[in-house]
Amino acid sequence: MVNGDLFRWDNRHAVVVGGATGMGAAVGELVAALGGTVTVLDVKEPTATHDRFITVDLRSEGSIDEAVGVIDAPVHALFSCAGIAGGPDVVTINFIGHRHLIESLLARDAMPSGSAIAMVASIGGLGWEQELDLIGEFLDTPNYASAVAWVEQHPDRAHYGFAKQAMIVYCGRRSLEFQRRGVRINATAPGPTMTPLMDATPEWQGFEVLFRELTHREGSTAEEQAYPLVFLASRAAGFINGECMLVDAGLIEAGTTGGIDHPAVDMLLHRAD
Repeated sequence: MVNGDLFRWDNRHAVVVGGATGMGAAVGELVAALGGTVTVLDVKEPTATHDRFITVDLRSEGSIDEAVGVIDAPVHALFSCAGIAGGPDVVTINFIGHRHLIESLLARDAMPSGSAIAMVASIGGLGWEQELDLIGEFLDTPNYASAVAWVEQHPDRAHYGFAKQAMIVYCGRRSLEFQRRGVRINATAPGPTMTPLMDATPEWQGFEVLFRELTHREGSTAEEQAYPLVFLASRAAGFINGECMLVDAGLIEAGTTGGIDHPAVDMLLHRAD
């Protein structure tokens, strides 16, 4: 029997990491509008009112552990939305900190069977297939400190794209392991999105101009990215696991299937290598 209530979040608790601004803020607002309870984790307090706010700095293992220890259980959904565009901490913030938080919550048994994890990757993380062995080596690091050390030893991988590649592969690698305990994990790969991070990143703004030329529409809003992300963590998506959903108005699929031929798409797919 079809059940529309599976799209709702009544009596369900979502933790949104990076929920103060951008996509994370939109996710928190949408979950609340659908009846859910929302806890925001961020380095700065959100302007929107949510049920609880906990300060966390993904650059600090201790900060993450402290936050995990005070998050109210059960957690029915964990949204990994925090991220930066570059700098020395880009892999730590965009992936290592999220991984540590996820696995710490699971170790605490805070996520019951039927829960879900939804992560924000990027079309900038495509082409991971060509890097799979190296990404696998990185993901084999057993903890936060060893992952940070690995990046320090591989400075050529200390960038945004590698962090998002690691996230996409992580979702696939851990999907069945997590499923065996009743927890799903998926990601979205957004195209250009008009958020404060976009405003602060000039090179992304240039790609958004190209995106408009190719798709005849502007980059997405944070809300347009929030809808598929919240869906993936909802009970309505209960048989979707280990996936990375493209949310880019068709740009990458058109480039992959021959609908368009453009060097920028080749670069994203690493076909120029």
